[in-house]
Amino acid sequence: MTRRTIFGSLGLVVLVATVIGLLTWAIAVQQKTARQARESQSVIAAGNLTQQRLLAVQTNIRGYLISGNEDLLQTYRQARAALPDATLDLEALVDDDRAQLRRAQTIRAEALSYINDYADAVIARTREDGVSAGRAFASAADGTARADAVEARIAELTEAEQDQSARQADRADQATDRAFLVSFAGLIACMLGLGLVTSYVARRIVRPVGQLAAAAERVRQGDLDATVATSGRGELGRLGATFNAMARSLEQSRDELESQNTELEMQAIELEERQEELSASSDELRAQRDELSATAAQLADQKRRAEVYAAFADSLASERETGVLAWIALSGLVEAAGADVGVLYAGSWRDSERWARAAAVGLDPASLPERVAAGGEGAVARAVSARDVLALDSSSFRVRGLSGEVEVRWELHVPLQIGERSIGVATLGGVTSDGFSTAESESVLRLAGQAATALAEADSLTQQGWLSQVNAAVLDGVREGIALVGLDHELVFANAAMEELAGRLAMPIGAAIGADRGLSPSSDFDAYFENWETVLADSDEPTADELAVAGLVLERYTAPIDDERGARIGRLVVLRDVTREREVDQLKSTLMQTVSHELRTPLASVVGYTDLLRTRPLDEGSRAEILGTVHREAKRLSSLIDDFLDLQTIEEQRLQLTLAPFDVGELLAESVAVFGGQSEAHTLELSPCASPVIAVGDRSRISQVVANLLSNAIKYSPDGGTVRIDASCTDEQVRVSVSDEGLGIPVGQQARVFEKFFRVAREEAVRVGGTGLGLALAHDIVIAHGGTMGFESVEGAGSTFWFTLPTD
Repeated sequence: MTRRTIFGSLGLVVLVATVIGLLTWAIAVQQKTARQARESQSVIAAGNLTQQRLLAVQTNIRGYLISGNEDLLQTYRQARAALPDATLDLEALVDDDRAQLRRAQTIRAEALSYINDYADAVIARTREDGVSAGRAFASAADGTARADAVEARIAELTEAEQDQSARQADRADQATDRAFLVSFAGLIACMLGLGLVTSYVARRIVRPVGQLAAAAERVRQGDLDATVATSGRGELGRLGATFNAMARSLEQSRDELESQNTELEMQAIELEERQEELSASSDELRAQRDELSATAAQLADQKRRAEVYAAFADSLASERETGVLAWIALSGLVEAAGADVGVLYAGSWRDSERWARAAAVGLDPASLPERVAAGGEGAVARAVSARDVLALDSSSFRVRGLSGEVEVRWELHVPLQIGERSIGVATLGGVTSDGFSTAESESVLRLAGQAATALAEADSLTQQGWLSQVNAAVLDGVREGIALVGLDHELVFANAAMEELAGRLAMPIGAAIGADRGLSPSSDFDAYFENWETVLADSDEPTADELAVAGLVLERYTAPIDDERGARIGRLVVLRDVTREREVDQLKSTLMQTVSHELRTPLASVVGYTDLLRTRPLDEGSRAEILGTVHREAKRLSSLIDDFLDLQTIEEQRLQLTLAPFDVGELLAESVAVFGGQSEAHTLELSPCASPVIAVGDRSRISQVVANLLSNAIKYSPDGGTVRIDASCTDEQVRVSVSDEGLGIPVGQQARVFEKFFRVAREEAVRVGGTGLGLALAHDIVIAHGGTMGFESVEGAGSTFWFTLPTD
């Protein structure tokens, strides 16, 4: 029977599985077709979106070409950025269809070409040349045709997708029909198979099992003699035989249980006696449990307080700014006390007599005093003097709430103490609660102590930072380089001037002060570092010396530095750049030599010719010639004196300019007229600006610059030639150049042309008189006007000197 049942069940299962499999396949086909239809709709929607983005680009270009409104460019940029994204989305949707993917790629390429080659070009041309030029360019570029081509591509892709969607819908309908036929046939087959299996089970299983159930009910009611008929060799026959054997076994077990029941009753009496003993023990355990619960509650409260203390300490440790610390401290005290409002006053190193308002919670700071006397008055003074919290049940304070002013129902004054020192006070108030719980006094006082410590440390750090800033500002404000070197030659400190000086020396600071031989850039500094070793050899005394290093002249002063206990901590090094002073000394020496040489020649001529006029009778022609020579030498002497005075004025930075607008062309014309008659071998040609140009400067000084350039052009072209004066003008400056066809300047000496007292070391140039101050003075005058000066020269082919001035 078991095999038949199994085979019948397997047959029914196979039939049902086959029907379900066919239905699953039909449904899967229908789902796949529906999914493909949805994908087609997504592709069509993406194509429409791409077309909309393209239309938005066209619309914004046309609107901009029509109105020229720059605000439309923002919308254009958004549409321009969205169009490539839409084409990328379209490509992603059709990447599984080669034909459609090619169409989408073509659409993207043509859309990008439309944007890059037409749309951006039209916008750029319109912004550069105007709306008319942009319209003309747009018309010539035929952007409409290119956009229409992209739209045609989109329509072609959409139409192909719609056709594919229609075919998929037909396949979905066919799959639905097949699923219906399969389900109907499977249902009929399942019903037939189920009927056959049910009939077999009822005849061979249900009826014998019913007989067995009736016998079992009789046994349950106490009739242990009940039996069933056994027939056949199958499972039910064996089950009937087993049931009969079980009934007989139950009858035997009943007799045994009756004897065991008597024994169990005796044991139950014994258990009741032991239960009474356990009840007494339970009362004792209950009392111990209550005691443990109270201890656990106390430990939990202590843990909570410890966590509050730790969290409060962490929040204070995370901040160093006094204002933020005060707010954190006050917020923690307000929360611990169950208050609603509060204000905290704290002292600082700047003012120890008064405490300043550092933070407020729930109160308008403007309604509170900015400062109070240290210790306060009344309740505040009592709390500070008692070093304990002071709670008051009523308050005269009122705070402003959403519904108007609200009365503060209780006050709490908490001193901020560090040992015996009071650094402030926190005043708290309750609006919603009835009063302060005195059980929290210890916690509030401990939190106040933590807050006081944090505020005191922050105040100390603020003071130290301020003092450090003052020291750094003072040291950085000194022009001398100051550094401190440790006992191991390690640099401890250097001010800004020392860093700048080391940068000019192109070496680290340790090498710049001569302390670190290992940082020397070359072996040329041996003497420099030997001097440092000499300084250290006499380490208990200050030293002073002067050194020439890397083109600079430095005065070095060193002195030992000891700490408060007298222990040596290092050596102070002060460097002062005296290069300029030594250059001035050298310049003064050169000036005296030049003055003595250059003034002697014209002065000797004046003295000699005046003696000749005084001691000899001369005719009128000779007297006139001698007087002319004396006059020329006197003017030369006056010019030399003027140059020397101008040099001294510039060197001492006392050059004063009278700035005013003047006509550059008029000044150049006057200078050409003055110098045009000085030499018959030279021709002066002036090329002024096309229109009058007004420059801002000292006209007499600029005239001096032009005169110097014209004089040099004539002197240094001894064979004559053309001297050209050219002026070129812009909106911001005018450029004047003077060109000659003379001796020129050797390349090797051009770098020193604007140095004071410099003259070209060449025989032809030496024969031309001069002090070497003219170009240097002209250069300084132009620079003082905010202009620039330069030159181009070729030896043997002449020179061109030029300068620029700002225009009005």
